[in-house]
Amino acid sequence: MITLGYVLSSLLGVILIVVSFLSLQLILLAWVRLFRSAPAVAMAKPADSELPHVLVQLPVCNEGALALRVAAAACALDWPHDRLTIQLLDDGTEENHAVLAAALPSLVPPGVNLTLLRRGDRKGFKAGNLAFGLSHCEAPYVAIFDADFVPAPDFLRRTVPALLADDGLCFVQARWGHNNRSANWLTRVQGVLLDAHFAVEQEARFRAGLPMSFNGTAGVWSRVAIEQAGGWTGDTLTEDLDLSMRCALAGWRMAMLPNIEVPGELPPTAAAWRAQQARWTKGHAQCARKLLPLVWSSAKPLSVKLAMTGQMCQFAFYTLAFTSAVISLTMMSVGIKAYDIVADLGIAVTILGLACSIGYLWLGQRMLGREREDKLYRTLVLAVVFPSGLILANTWATLEAFFSTRMDFIRTFRAGEIVKGGWRGAPELIVGACVAVISVAESSWAALFFVFAVSGLVSIGTMGAANAFLPQPARRSLSAPAE
Repeated sequence: MITLGYVLSSLLGVILIVVSFLSLQLILLAWVRLFRSAPAVAMAKPADSELPHVLVQLPVCNEGALALRVAAAACALDWPHDRLTIQLLDDGTEENHAVLAAALPSLVPPGVNLTLLRRGDRKGFKAGNLAFGLSHCEAPYVAIFDADFVPAPDFLRRTVPALLADDGLCFVQARWGHNNRSANWLTRVQGVLLDAHFAVEQEARFRAGLPMSFNGTAGVWSRVAIEQAGGWTGDTLTEDLDLSMRCALAGWRMAMLPNIEVPGELPPTAAAWRAQQARWTKGHAQCARKLLPLVWSSAKPLSVKLAMTGQMCQFAFYTLAFTSAVISLTMMSVGIKAYDIVADLGIAVTILGLACSIGYLWLGQRMLGREREDKLYRTLVLAVVFPSGLILANTWATLEAFFSTRMDFIRTFRAGEIVKGGWRGAPELIVGACVAVISVAESSWAALFFVFAVSGLVSIGTMGAANAFLPQPARRSLSAPAE
């Protein structure tokens, strides 16, 4: 006889098995990073007279001083001026656009071709902005920098030659640095998470010859690849992942250049980080919905199909964790005991996940020579705790991707920015408190998971609530949502 306990235990067991595969992916990536050598990236050595025309695109939207800073950095790039076009692609309000237009002339050195373009609508968001810029220039190579990144003058000299030497590459990606890494514990955690993404995951995919995603900034594209793959499209919130996977399906390859670091800014508040992660999660889910049927109907090898699926479905962890928590709490509340095999599996998967996550993050620091940095081990613990606090926002973002056509593109807020109203940590604090009350009364194999889930929810919620009471003069209001 099929009982409620049987159904819930079986569903929980299936979820735990799927979660274990996500941990296995981290193990495989770490193994490749440690034991497979990086392929040599050929670099052409043309004379200056033979260098190609390069377009540098700077998509901005109400970015203030950051827009001017990235424009100044682009103007300082070491490349022949007659073969360098810089586009400051402004999606901001008319008022902010006017301020930007007034400030730019004093920043542009003589001979530098910098154009300020504004399309007047935000259709397609960042993807639409980039496509708009491409329609105004025919350069065969396109470098992209978000407003909070500052490329070194030699960036093009160190990246474009790779595309010149190998016409099978669709883009080359540099590694992100972090100017404000030590601002607070949240930025330290973000630095560790992103370091692992670049130094372990991206590097491992490159070493294994697997498709990897462009990271939206700090890279250079082949225009031919962009056009052959269908161009920038605004039907997902992660236009970079979308175009990268379409290029992979079309047979293009990607290259990682880990020795080139481009510093950027990390979201300094829980509200900013939460919004950023929800957008990325929703975008990944949208890409999975859009592209997975194409991936599995393609002639790609099974290993490539699995790798592309794993990359686009990383977002699933939050929904799986949320669902498993709901099932566990429901069973605990009505007095249903999980089958012993499911309880044992839960303990094993929880321990495996924690060990893999911390090991993966530590490996990222080791690969960058930071394993002896001050406060590292406390940061590693918080790097497991804080993401647990995103379970509500990211689960909701995933559900929206599959069951809603809503497309809100809110760019990552910078230091000093606020948006009136909105999230102030209440959902996380309420749910964290409820989970703590329910679970403290029970002795369950899921206790370890609930410790991290409650700690994460309360931490993120508390940071959100605290930020609401910061002195207003220390922050400035945004006049419009941006990207």
